[in-house]
Amino acid sequence: MICAIVFWCILIVLTVFHLFKHEYKIMWCALLTLALSLIPVLMRVDVFSTVVYFAVIWMALYFGNARGFYDKYKWWDRAVHFLAGVAFVGFGIVIAGEMTGNVKLGLLLFGFTFSLTLYVFWELLEYIGDCLFHFNAQRWQKVHASNNHKSKKAMQPAGLVDTMSDCICCIIGSAMIVVVWWLLL
Repeated sequence: MICAIVFWCILIVLTVFHLFKHEYKIMWCALLTLALSLIPVLMRVDVFSTVVYFAVIWMALYFGNARGFYDKYKWWDRAVHFLAGVAFVGFGIVIAGEMTGNVKLGLLLFGFTFSLTLYVFWELLEYIGDCLFHFNAQRWQKVHASNNHKSKKAMQPAGLVDTMSDCICCIIGSAMIVVVWWLLL
């Protein structure tokens, strides 16, 4: 809980700072990060998954979108999706554990599939943002300064390469943390 309070205080200060500097896009990203950070606390997700989730939304919204880290660092997008896979398994375990009283394997299977389901919604939101607001989160726009998300060997367009790489990173992150949870439960 102390971690959450510190995180919220930093985000409130950043929101006010960017408001006074008239950096509204960054301010809204900080505010959205603050709002989304309430979810694991309200759900009573474990501390580890909550901290990783805070890192994910901070990395994705504030640094990734508002500060342009997706374009500055080739590995940034993959790191965000890998960590999202790690965090979302904890969310699935909390939901499955409260809904049923399932055995360990059922909890972990649900956590894994729940993580992947949230990833699909994440990609859907990226696509909607790209279509409605021209964000280019999936890197499919024809004109873009960044080629970070397309390998020189890729025969597919950058948007497909980006989305599939994100998917693979999320699956690997989810699978690895399921093994850790297996040992902890």
